[in-house]
Amino acid sequence: MIDLSLAYQLTRSIARARLGRGTPLYLVHALTARCNARCGFCAWNPDFYDPKRQLSTEAIKRLYSDARAAGFVGLSVWGGEPLLYRDFDEVLCHAHGLGLTTHIVTNGFLLERKLDPVVRWVDRVCVSLDHPSELHDELRGIRGLFARILSATEALKARAPAMQIVFVCTLQRANVAPATLRRMCELLDDLGVLGIFNALREEAATPGGDAGLSAYAPSQAELSLAFATLRDLKGRGFPILNSFTHIDMMRAGPPEYRCHWPKYMLPIEANGDVVDCMHWGVRPLGNVQDTPFTELLASPRLRALANEAGEACHKCVSIHRVELSEVSDGNLEPLRSWALLRRRPPPTRSLAAWRPARAEEV
Repeated sequence: MIDLSLAYQLTRSIARARLGRGTPLYLVHALTARCNARCGFCAWNPDFYDPKRQLSTEAIKRLYSDARAAGFVGLSVWGGEPLLYRDFDEVLCHAHGLGLTTHIVTNGFLLERKLDPVVRWVDRVCVSLDHPSELHDELRGIRGLFARILSATEALKARAPAMQIVFVCTLQRANVAPATLRRMCELLDDLGVLGIFNALREEAATPGGDAGLSAYAPSQAELSLAFATLRDLKGRGFPILNSFTHIDMMRAGPPEYRCHWPKYMLPIEANGDVVDCMHWGVRPLGNVQDTPFTELLASPRLRALANEAGEACHKCVSIHRVELSEVSDGNLEPLRSWALLRRRPPPTRSLAAWRPARAEEV
């Protein structure tokens, strides 16, 4: 039975956030800056964030408690690689106990080893996968990663059949060919998982405004063809989570939209910095170790991001920013897309044909 009181409170909180009058509802926390991958296109590297400067376990648990007390309903942990965090089990158990919906973003290398806490304390798992073969190992700089992702996904589905698993593919020169995207969608279908396809992130934060993406970024013509291919595959029933709204905007070029993401999401780095998402990492709003959480939520800059300053920006190209903003402006097509895919039966099939696949075959 639905708790009407909780439903009313959540609806009221969402409405207040939409109007820029409430607090964000979802904490996006980089649990650690440490990472065992070496992705050439990633701005989150030791030259930018010092892995040694991170919150203690007690500080993290206090942060999650403060967020829950302030009305937050969800938590997304990433990094770095969150499964490298020494006390991952403890902090996710704490978040779960507070009633926060929990979500992790991982490269998947340690996923099978950490299966017990993930099954117990995590509601949704996102795994980065950029190629449907061992070429993914080269793109992410970890030998054997592709095979580990397949094995961990099978194990996770066996232990928690109802858990939502999403593969997140970062589109780059090495994987935008239509044949590769078709093969990727066939893998999603065989595994019974959902897929998200994102363009490379050009964060305003990177020193000089460039994360060295030019060596990896496909041309707009290549991206347009890639998203046209994905539109066709989604229309044919492949489990692509991107809405037609996001796909069509990316086909046409860098998307233009009125951003509402800061109204709902509060990003916090591993060192405790609360991020100004328009100047990621270089102009923090404050730090949770120095300033009470309630005071940070009242920051004038955070209020500005939840109103005209944030709405004027559309620099980000990721599905999350675009689709959340579109839904907030009344376009319900992304919601219909998500709902249909959530009801789709997961057809897990044998992966024998995938394990020996070599990059040159795709």
